[in-house]
Amino acid sequence: MAATEDLRAVESVAFERDQQEFALGDTLDIKTGLILASLTFLAILSGDLMKSSGISHVECWAMLTDKQPMITGAFLQWLAQLVSVLAIIVGGTYSVLVLYPRDYDREPPPSKYVSWIADMEKYRADYPNANVQPVTADDLTAARIDNAIANVKKNGDNNKRKSSLMFVAFLCTVISFGANVFTLAIRLF
Repeated sequence: MAATEDLRAVESVAFERDQQEFALGDTLDIKTGLILASLTFLAILSGDLMKSSGISHVECWAMLTDKQPMITGAFLQWLAQLVSVLAIIVGGTYSVLVLYPRDYDREPPPSKYVSWIADMEKYRADYPNANVQPVTADDLTAARIDNAIANVKKNGDNNKRKSSLMFVAFLCTVISFGANVFTLAIRLF
């Protein structure tokens, strides 16, 4: 009887954790979508700020290669926007990698367990001397727990990967935002 009680206790924890990992994947996708929307806004802002800086890429290159470059506010704005655009490109790439579809494992449909029980009964009928016991509720619960544990492992690995990629995308968003604020501060002062 204790084995059944132990199985029931583990069962609820395993299934709860399985559902949490599955839901976390959706949450990471939603957060990444918000990051991607922010990056899109920052890209539009960076484009407008670069366009209105009054300095072209050719002029910036000439300033960089000049023996005595004269660093102007316009050049600093352009440089800050270059950093912003590079951060947007990297952040956008990482966001797309987070949102790339992945297969999450879920609890199998009941038909899988029904066919497993039927296969075990057929095996018992075909090989009566094999000493295979009938499938019990505890066996079914143990199989479901094993499946839930495997799901938690695979889905958790997917979520760790997604979370790491999302963190880089978020950092790129912060860098781009900082560069845009820096550019606006130069314009104001």
